[in-house]
Amino acid sequence: MLLNKDRAFEIMDKYTLDGLVAKEAINVYYLTDYWDLFSSGGWIFNSYAVLPRKQEAPAGLVINAAINLERLTEVTPTWVPNIVMFSDYSGRDTKIKSNDQDNEPVAAEWSGWPVRKGANLTPLEQTWNYRAKEHSGKMAATPAWGLKRLLEDAGLSKARLGTDDPRILHWMKEMGLPDIEIVEATNIFREIRMVKSKEEVELMRKAAIINEKGVEHAISRISEGTKWSDVERSYFTEVSRNGGNGRYIVTTLGGLPHGKVIRGESLFVDSLADYKHYLGDIGRTLIVGQPSKELEMRSKAMQKGWEAACDIIKPGIKRSQLIDETISVIKKEGFKDYFYVSPHSLGLEHTDNPIPLGNEVYAGGEFDFTLEENMIINIDMPYFELGWGTLHLEDTIRVTQNGFEAFTSNKSELRIL
Repeated sequence: MLLNKDRAFEIMDKYTLDGLVAKEAINVYYLTDYWDLFSSGGWIFNSYAVLPRKQEAPAGLVINAAINLERLTEVTPTWVPNIVMFSDYSGRDTKIKSNDQDNEPVAAEWSGWPVRKGANLTPLEQTWNYRAKEHSGKMAATPAWGLKRLLEDAGLSKARLGTDDPRILHWMKEMGLPDIEIVEATNIFREIRMVKSKEEVELMRKAAIINEKGVEHAISRISEGTKWSDVERSYFTEVSRNGGNGRYIVTTLGGLPHGKVIRGESLFVDSLADYKHYLGDIGRTLIVGQPSKELEMRSKAMQKGWEAACDIIKPGIKRSQLIDETISVIKKEGFKDYFYVSPHSLGLEHTDNPIPLGNEVYAGGEFDFTLEENMIINIDMPYFELGWGTLHLEDTIRVTQNGFEAFTSNKSELRIL
């Protein structure tokens, strides 16, 4: 189970929530272990998940019967007990009727895909066919009607609910649940996800390894005159070969200033890849040719800052303390122009911690999170100076009871190619 239930219940109690309702794919996945295939194609209202605060109430999942039912068996099984399927209603049944009890449209019939007469089905095919028959006659007409059923089954018809998309709960009000209280919970989900379960820790450890292998492979292909498209190709190929999915690899946000690698000019690599949707994130500084004394000094100063931050990492330390310590040490080491460091939680999102979504102010307050055991963080340290070059230093660590565990190699020294 990906879900850290104890953490979820603790944070739900903090915000006096009776339940969580997820629409975003990462949160549906987090609550249920189920990754909806359609979400990868941009279908954003195709699956929902419900986690009640009362542990005796059933957690639930809404998915598409025709496409995603088979995925429940081996590809992405779920632990939740209440699964509601919806059928493909578009154009298959033009005579939509209403259920006299709750005004829900009658769903198109669905009892599974055809079975070839006399065919010898594999055990997996038999399971798919059985599950289709099991849900036949119980289909919801749309995902939203399926969500309404989940809420009613969990006793949440008049509940205070946190959701990552308030629109869906406004729909529930319009569809017969007017007494729901809606709480915008995008950052509440992030706050829960900051402390990882054992299963998440293992996935992230592997994601970090896969991502770093991709970066090292890409770095090994860099020389004078290399174009960034070639670096990207090397990185994505190696990440894929090791079972991950590359998200990006960048060197400055606008590419190489000269369109290719120039001897004597520093550059960085910053890459993001995922393994089973959990992210690895890493940053390195490189140069082709002899580095200047200034570059060497600056690189070493950043290393000292990183090491100083690592020295104080433990439960109870605040994000702001990491920032202050890192910048202070780097400046003392002679890099007077250094000013920016961004520690962030890492997980299903690059920034897996609460951030301002409206008119909130980022510095301090509720966004200055405190480290806890099994948080996984990156101390993100990029530096850009137009006309001079760039530096970057970033590795992934897990906060332990007394310090930290490195997920990446911490090879933060300047790489001379």
